[in-house]
Amino acid sequence: MNRRKLRKLVDEVARDLDLPPDATHRDASRRVCELMSERLGRAVDVRFAAITNAVCLSGATALLENGTYLVICADSPSWYHRLHVLLHEFAHVLLEHQPVALGRSEGMRRLAPHLLPRMAQIIAGRTTLTEDEEREAENLADHLLERLTEHRVWADTAATEEPAHVRRVAESLEGRSRWVRRGDL
Repeated sequence: MNRRKLRKLVDEVARDLDLPPDATHRDASRRVCELMSERLGRAVDVRFAAITNAVCLSGATALLENGTYLVICADSPSWYHRLHVLLHEFAHVLLEHQPVALGRSEGMRRLAPHLLPRMAQIIAGRTTLTEDEEREAENLADHLLERLTEHRVWADTAATEEPAHVRRVAESLEGRSRWVRRGDL
């Protein structure tokens, strides 16, 4: 995607998210999920799970047989990190990348929380996304996160005098946000 299209898409999404000045990273995550559902015209079910034994996987999106989208996101203690993962998954939607489709038996596993890490591995192993599509989604997610975090002091992070990009890195490493139960968005 060229720079002009990227900038236009980032502007559009930032406008559509319409985050209030006192938004938290959790609020922004919730709004990303709502906007994702609006864009898809379908329900989006987000589950937070401990993703283990899946190299370089922090999230995945699947289209279930019933038409619902299932987004699995790493169960990070940091809502900043969760926001970045959700933005990456939303970027795939914005870029019209095709999600993996799960049949009824696999889709039913989402109801059993103890199977979510295994499901994440199944999705990761069956994805049709190319390296270029993953890079494109990550690039868009990075630009969206930068836009959402610039010129803003988040209600769930301490104000600092560091430049915005340094603060974003520090926030992602500190994990100041509390642990949240699976599905608690």
